[in-house]
Amino acid sequence: MARCIARNASLPPMSGRARRVGGVTAAFVGAVTLGLAMAPMAVGPILPPQSPVAVASPTARPAPSEEIPRPSHEQGVSGGRSAPPELLPLSEATAAELQAAVDRARATYGLDVLVVGVSVDATRGWSGGSGTAPDGRTRLTGDDPFAIASVTKTFTATVVLQLVEEGRLSLDDPVSDYLPDVAQVRGVTVRQLLSHTSGIADLLAPMRRALNADTRRLWTPAEVLTFIGPSVFAPGTDWGYSNTNFILLGMVVEAITGHPFGEELARRVLEPLELSEAGILATPDAPWLFSESWASAFWTAGGMYASADDLLRWGDALYGGWMLRSATLQAMLTFNADDYGLGAERYDVGGEVGYGHSGLLLGFTTLLMHLPGERVTISLVATDRSFTPTDLLAWRAPGQPSILDLALEAAAPTG
Repeated sequence: MARCIARNASLPPMSGRARRVGGVTAAFVGAVTLGLAMAPMAVGPILPPQSPVAVASPTARPAPSEEIPRPSHEQGVSGGRSAPPELLPLSEATAAELQAAVDRARATYGLDVLVVGVSVDATRGWSGGSGTAPDGRTRLTGDDPFAIASVTKTFTATVVLQLVEEGRLSLDDPVSDYLPDVAQVRGVTVRQLLSHTSGIADLLAPMRRALNADTRRLWTPAEVLTFIGPSVFAPGTDWGYSNTNFILLGMVVEAITGHPFGEELARRVLEPLELSEAGILATPDAPWLFSESWASAFWTAGGMYASADDLLRWGDALYGGWMLRSATLQAMLTFNADDYGLGAERYDVGGEVGYGHSGLLLGFTTLLMHLPGERVTISLVATDRSFTPTDLLAWRAPGQPSILDLALEAAAPTG
């Protein structure tokens, strides 16, 4: 069943999965990837400026209590509770202002396409796009699928943490208990994979040449691991962002459940939340957003796609407490000195504190961010220039409000 989210009335919604195999979206993603396939960009998170890749000690630093939501949906949708409600529209005036702010930001940052979604209290929302498909007429909307890069990690981490809640593994279990034949995981715990404190090297640099050499090849996780060299540091002694950590977590999920990760993801997340425009790339029913080699290699670390609308609903469900118990969510959102938790990043944006995850892969930039103090969730997907999405959200044209300003204004009490 199709879900609804309020949009600018001038942007007609596109419906159904047909967009994935033809029509405007197929033309759009084909044009984007054609320009990017010959010169892949760096892959990984867009981290806050104060967070270098591997410098600080991973000593845990709990986030202030007001930053952590106190959900009442203890068991989440996987435990039989209801999902977040469908979003009611924001006012027409607010929608018009948000659309204008998105248009200004896209033009200023020189982006081909920018799509933003805003949710308030997980009850009211809006999404709108700026930029057009190659036909020069059809504007993309919150329903159109984009590669979400490292925002994939929020899905992978949630599935792993649900297995922890079910007693099927522990955060401090040795990964070798589940992957005994994988040399890279010796001495590494599940928690260290989730928090990027394992020391395991990243897959990008050693695989880049192979991924470009045969763009139609589908890589298995085991094949990816053959490219991974010695660890960068001893487990638990430092912090270093590595996509390989989340490839290994996908393998752990499959080892424990006996099911392909995609099946577990669909059963636990996509189907209960009715995320009809989200899934794993390099599968038969997925949109072709870039080459199969890159999509399959990054798998549970960065190989998913989603629309801005589905990301918005996912953020409301995850950070609002529908997916994880309160104590588990607290663990996910306990950040180390590099502002990283268990599959979550901490952000300071426009004077507000938020958390979520960002991503950059082959020209697709993505952000999913929740501001707990204001009860606001924001999703952002864009092509094709590299930029810091939190900066874009807070950017103001002279005399004009930013996207963030308008989102906070929509959440402000009235009367």
